[in-house]
Amino acid sequence: MKKVFLLGLMSATLCLGLNAQRSVYNRDVRFGFKIDPVFANSFRAAENDIERSGSGFGVNYGLMADILFSDGRGAFATGLEVAHASSELIYSTSSRGLKRAEAAGVDQSYKLKLQYLQIPLSVKLKTNQNNGFRFWGQFGTYMGALLKSRMDYSYGSTSESNVNAMKNTNKVNMGLLVGAGGEYEVAPKTDLFFGIGMENGFTDITANKDWKDGKVGLNRWAIRLGMFF
Repeated sequence: MKKVFLLGLMSATLCLGLNAQRSVYNRDVRFGFKIDPVFANSFRAAENDIERSGSGFGVNYGLMADILFSDGRGAFATGLEVAHASSELIYSTSSRGLKRAEAAGVDQSYKLKLQYLQIPLSVKLKTNQNNGFRFWGQFGTYMGALLKSRMDYSYGSTSESNVNAMKNTNKVNMGLLVGAGGEYEVAPKTDLFFGIGMENGFTDITANKDWKDGKVGLNRWAIRLGMFF
């Protein structure tokens, strides 16, 4: 509850600041909100004896800010969002995994449920508007701070659900951000925002000193939905 309250307070403070100022270094700024259904979350393990099992769903939601280029056909895009991710790994060797000492000779299955406070940093290029429509492409990065990490695990006849895994999960996540989509003007200075995006994680999600599993990245595909005003 404290984290939700803190996020709400930060969002309210940011919104007040956004309404009070519509320019940064003499560049026009557009603000908006978003909700991105994430239809694919998957861990990417570097080691061959670790398999991913399925792809979980998730969601990103938060605030957007576009600092416009002088010609209006591009922007430096950023914001503040909460990102939820969930995926599963299966360890087929007793030399890796969080429970490797207890699970000798049997597979270990781990489902991690993660929540990040995330800041995207990217360049967005746009076409000229035609009949209210314009298209955009986006390229950049993102930085996320871990808010919550929960884990379901099983091996042999042993299993446990919703275990706190904060100390076994890296506290920072960074990666490549790309996307493409369009905008439609529904009223002066009010645009619907839509598209598709991909996040390709660079950092190791699992704390390697605990898991002994090499690098495990997080990849995500999402539908981008929002509104600028």
